[in-house]
Amino acid sequence: MTILKEKLSQITNYIDTTLNEHGGIGAAVSIVKDSEIVFSQGFGHSQIQPVNKSIDEDTMMSIQSISKNFMALSIMQLVEDKKVSLHDPVVRFLPYFRTKEKQQSDTITIRHILSHTAGFPADLGIANMTAPNVREIFSDTPTEFQEALDHYKLTEEDLNSITSREDITRWFENVELEYPVGKGWNYCTDAYVILADLFEKVTGECWETQLRDSVLTSLNMERTTWKPETVESDANSARYYLGKDKVETPFPQHPLSAPIGYLYSSACDLAKYLLFHLNGEPTILRTEYIKEMQEPVHLVSKEWRFGSEVRSYGLAWFTDMYKGYKVVEHGGGQMAVRSLISMVPELNLGVVVLLNFDGTVHHDICDKIIDTFIDN
Repeated sequence: MTILKEKLSQITNYIDTTLNEHGGIGAAVSIVKDSEIVFSQGFGHSQIQPVNKSIDEDTMMSIQSISKNFMALSIMQLVEDKKVSLHDPVVRFLPYFRTKEKQQSDTITIRHILSHTAGFPADLGIANMTAPNVREIFSDTPTEFQEALDHYKLTEEDLNSITSREDITRWFENVELEYPVGKGWNYCTDAYVILADLFEKVTGECWETQLRDSVLTSLNMERTTWKPETVESDANSARYYLGKDKVETPFPQHPLSAPIGYLYSSACDLAKYLLFHLNGEPTILRTEYIKEMQEPVHLVSKEWRFGSEVRSYGLAWFTDMYKGYKVVEHGGGQMAVRSLISMVPELNLGVVVLLNFDGTVHHDICDKIIDTFIDN
């Protein structure tokens, strides 16, 4: 048995054991090393109701906040084409953008939003609460939907007023900054809709169409889409199961907010995406801009550090150190969706883990894979 086959055998055994121990439903895992996909496989099931369906490397799954990385890549393409600068104020392209502190928000740049350093509160709710099936999501009790509105200080009128990405950008006039622009870090998922609005105003084109034409097609990512109806009707797509009782959750869908967390992909497609970020593809984005995305901009807040003293955020990438190696990663999660892409550039190693159940098993699997390749 070759060294690589031995490593992959260890990893396979670990994933099988881990899923069994945690009562996991399904996992799709890919590994890239140097310039190729060396492992891509499914474990368990993509669906368990009404019948069991096996999961594999091509199963279409929600990737949640990994979607932000695709949005950031599109912005960097504009930077490369000199259509925008990272240091341009957002109001240069979206004159209607403002917060309650207009003088401050006029100084918010594209880079501030990409790096979550604009000063926005951590979670505004507007980009998720406007999902078409939001009432189904918050339906466990008769009052849960209203409780969610109250939590985010939103009204049904607020939700009904949102019909476009521009509407979400304009909604930020209600937002009060939590710290001076560029002087702190808050993970504001809603703000990435502003980036899509900006992209569409600058280019005059739909972001998703441009993403397909300039990235997905070039990388042969045929199992990646922003269309929930395409995924739901595909025979090889996942459903999501919460808790010990494995209750099926509402299907994650919100086309308007695709750039914050509503793209769908497969483990194999995301492996192709990581190969691009590790090795480059100048027809999509030059290496200098790929590397700039991976450079830390600001330390993340304490609740996001997980014991690390150096965990930071770049341009849609978290950066950290793991056993002496720089790690660049982004994850996602909502209800019973879990997703993670991770790279160790020094080892030219990339890992994809997608789950259709809740928990932290995706991090355990990723760490095990990195450990296996560190241990020569």
